Amino acid sequence: MSSCSGDIEFFLPGLELADYRITSDADWAYNCIAWALGETDRWWSPSLQSRDYWPKQLPRGDSVENVARAFALAGFVRCDTPELEPDVEKIALFADEGRFTHVARQLASGRWTSKIGRNCDIEHDLNALTSRRSSFPSYRYGEIVAYMQRSRRQDAQENG
Repeated sequence: MSSCSGDIEFFLPGLELADYRITSDADWAYNCIAWALGETDRWWSPSLQSRDYWPKQLPRGDSVENVARAFALAGFVRCDTPELEPDVEKIALFADEGRFTHVARQLASGRWTSKIGRNCDIEHDLNALTSRRSSFPSYRYGEIVAYMQRSRRQDAQENG
């Protein structure tokens, strides 16, 4: 079994009550945005202070709308539901206090996968990460505020 750096349930209180499994070791090379896009070789960040990758045609800023524009460049469009659909890849955008915090990607099985910051990847139920209880700001994912979808790519990574 893969491991996370530290106790992931300590950082994400309530996760111990969720149905989840760790699917990779901790990795500093990529984050949740990259993982949702199927990338594992660079860190994406809309932050104004960041030197990490962000599409040049988009402004920097952590609004949900700005991050949704980045996913739109990759072929995602807004949708109304997280329900599993054949040949459709969905993502769920999370925000806390109006600021983008996290994105999870739906697997072909209907379960969801997330890269937990610089930590590990997990496979989980969609609502396993909706919590404001963490005392660590970078793990305060808040609530799901939008869903997006695109046609499922043949090369899409199915690991969580």
